[in-house]
Amino acid sequence: MQSYLRLVAVSVALCLGSVTSIANAGVFDGHTINYQYYFPNLSMPYASAGNGDYLVNSSVEISNVVDGFGTIDFSGDEFVISFAHGGNFSPTAFNGFAISDVTASINPFASFNLVSNTAVSGAPTLSFDSNHLYVNWAGLNFNRGELVFSVSSLTPHSYPHSHPGTSFSRTISPVPEPDTYAILLVGLGLVGYSARRKQI
Repeated sequence: MQSYLRLVAVSVALCLGSVTSIANAGVFDGHTINYQYYFPNLSMPYASAGNGDYLVNSSVEISNVVDGFGTIDFSGDEFVISFAHGGNFSPTAFNGFAISDVTASINPFASFNLVSNTAVSGAPTLSFDSNHLYVNWAGLNFNRGELVFSVSSLTPHSYPHSHPGTSFSRTISPVPEPDTYAILLVGLGLVGYSARRKQI
């Protein structure tokens, strides 16, 4: 009986561990984002950048921040901009980019911060709404280095689900990966085998 209970406990622990890792996936992981550079203001898209939709995975998503300078790599709750060379951003109303949740699959953005900066002289201006992140570095110089940004999103329980007139009306429910089901089936199989062996 003790070995039977031990097998049940191990199976449940393995299953819960897999589900917890799925629930703790980062803000960007597995989602499609849109990158758009703007210059000299937010109503003027700038063509010489890696504009477009990107699925966030393990590779560097954006290979051209602007004019062939820099890359952007999304991972978890962060994205990192890396510059290999220096230059400057012209002082205009807006000289920067927007990241958008184009498929409405990410929970509404709740915070947006610059965590570290070894590339840009001064701090870029950050702003955000529920679906967009904006970085404006107009008038700043940049050198070889990195900027690391962190983002958080509201959890499904921290915003209204059906309040009329709000944009906070979508949720995501993590879908278990096939390996979660496999672990559960193996655990249940072991429990069944143990119980059958006890009867014989």
